[in-house]
Amino acid sequence: MKRLLFLMLLFSTYSIAKGQEHTIASADAAYDHFNLKESHSILESILISDTIQREQKCKALRRLAHQDWKYYQNYTLAKERLLKADAIGSEQYETWMLISRIERESQHTNEALQAAVKARALAQSENEVNKANTEYVKGAYASSVGQLTKGEAIDTNLLAKTSKLLSKVLETDAGLPVPSKLLLGIALLSNDGDHVMKAWQSYFQIQDIQQLSPYLQDSAKKLNQVCKHWSGNKLSVANQEVLIDALSSSRFYEFIPVYVKKNSNESGYHPKTKDAITYARYLNEIEKETNEYYRLIALEQENETTYIAWLDNKRKELWNKLSFTAQREYSEEDFLKETEEHFGARGFTGGTGNYSGYVLALGHIVNQEKAKVEQYGYQPEFTYTQIDMMVSNGFSSWFWEYKSIGGWATDNEIIRVREVYLSGPIDAWKTLTDSVERRKTEKEIDAFLSSSTENQLKVAKGLAAKLRFDAINDLYKDLASKGLSGKDLKLAFLSKYEQYRTEASMLAHEGRHSIDQKYMPEEFEGWSSEIREFRGKLSQIIFAPEPRLELPGMVSSIVGDFGHIKANKRIVDVAIEWIKENKEHIAGYSDHKSAFAQIYLMTNNQIKECYKQADPLNK
Repeated sequence: MKRLLFLMLLFSTYSIAKGQEHTIASADAAYDHFNLKESHSILESILISDTIQREQKCKALRRLAHQDWKYYQNYTLAKERLLKADAIGSEQYETWMLISRIERESQHTNEALQAAVKARALAQSENEVNKANTEYVKGAYASSVGQLTKGEAIDTNLLAKTSKLLSKVLETDAGLPVPSKLLLGIALLSNDGDHVMKAWQSYFQIQDIQQLSPYLQDSAKKLNQVCKHWSGNKLSVANQEVLIDALSSSRFYEFIPVYVKKNSNESGYHPKTKDAITYARYLNEIEKETNEYYRLIALEQENETTYIAWLDNKRKELWNKLSFTAQREYSEEDFLKETEEHFGARGFTGGTGNYSGYVLALGHIVNQEKAKVEQYGYQPEFTYTQIDMMVSNGFSSWFWEYKSIGGWATDNEIIRVREVYLSGPIDAWKTLTDSVERRKTEKEIDAFLSSSTENQLKVAKGLAAKLRFDAINDLYKDLASKGLSGKDLKLAFLSKYEQYRTEASMLAHEGRHSIDQKYMPEEFEGWSSEIREFRGKLSQIIFAPEPRLELPGMVSSIVGDFGHIKANKRIVDVAIEWIKENKEHIAGYSDHKSAFAQIYLMTNNQIKECYKQADPLNK
């Protein structure tokens, strides 16, 4: 029987500790455990404390405003808190970015655009300017879609302005998913084939359109065929169908209904094109209702049975509308098979490693290949599938936003959620090369290095930042020492970082699960989630090209009841024990600090040796 094993991309997090003082950290800890009420209560208490500094009060106000809007849908209170934070004056850029988002999601177009402009004026780095410009474009695109829905004329001047802004963003941030997708959506509304093609290539990080994975070759050929002579004119019906087919086969379903609304009388389309439009509209409904279901989960007001029945009914409705299934009897098994075959749909329903209730994961295949890993002489072969364009990635991904389910595995397949990994290399590059971003990280590391606290929760975030910074800084120096500079250095850095993370977090970690399931099936059946994940994390570190990139997510999340977190605690305990037994071999080690706070002093070889000694397969 196939079993799902979930991979979480964990960034710096906190964990709940009973009796912990009311701080931003303790509010974040509650939030990371889906305890919205406790987090909200702690943040409220911070506002009335006379001992809290203004910077912390501003952070509390922003977090409260985010919660007031996203979960409680209280626009007035959220806006009031943000204006109060702005008046206090700390990190005003962050405040106005959140104002812009809330205004956009409230369909207050002018206010959203004005707030984004204000954020851009407050930006202190190129990275912040790009983010503000991207937020501005989100507002403009949402406005255009709203105008189209109401039957109003679209503001073409605003679209032209946003195209220029996004083109500038992608000059420095090529490959980032959000600006790439936004440019594609705006180009489709503008009948701009050149930008459609550029955005499509940017999203899939393609430099040479002739060198593509087999999964995208047909889409690229059709898209290029339509776009090379498309500039301002409305496409013929035949070319509209080619365009829709290319968008469908490359899984950009979100843009199909909008494009059809603007350009088409769809009655003249062939059945295949109509099916793609019908499926895209179905996805829009699924996403909207599922997000509302998740909001109710956060408020502890969900009705799981009602949602399951609704989802099943929507699947049946789609089945009866599609040309290739309408005349057949519905079954869930056949539905999943047919939607994968025709639309690339792939996912699951049920619980995840961090939330046991009923959730939906639904994405679309953009690449698939055979892969092999080797660990301790074991060589399992499996299918490596990348899915993208997630309609839903589970409750936790929706709730947290800043960390997501990165993939899952069965006994013969590893599924990777592609978009979750796209921002990591660029964020790492900016941490090193953007002066403002670098100063933020260095300030955090300096505070960690100068602290004498023994509290692991307080140490964890700084330790994670130190491990990650040292790893990416060494990678940068190594590439620069080979004579690379400028754009060549950046591209090499991004590529190598992506390679490092894929080899470790996907191939090594999930490959270990495949080994354990294939070669030790009876033992695997009896292992808890904690044991399975501990073994996966051992391989993730031992077989990582750069183990210091893998440890940050583990050392920063070590208290809690989830299998992943318990496994993280075991990983940390192994390191602490090894350090205590080998401290004379660790350069710079001090008896005046905890072993946990000095994990960053271990060399890569020491890290790997430490965990090899703890790995049952190595023994």
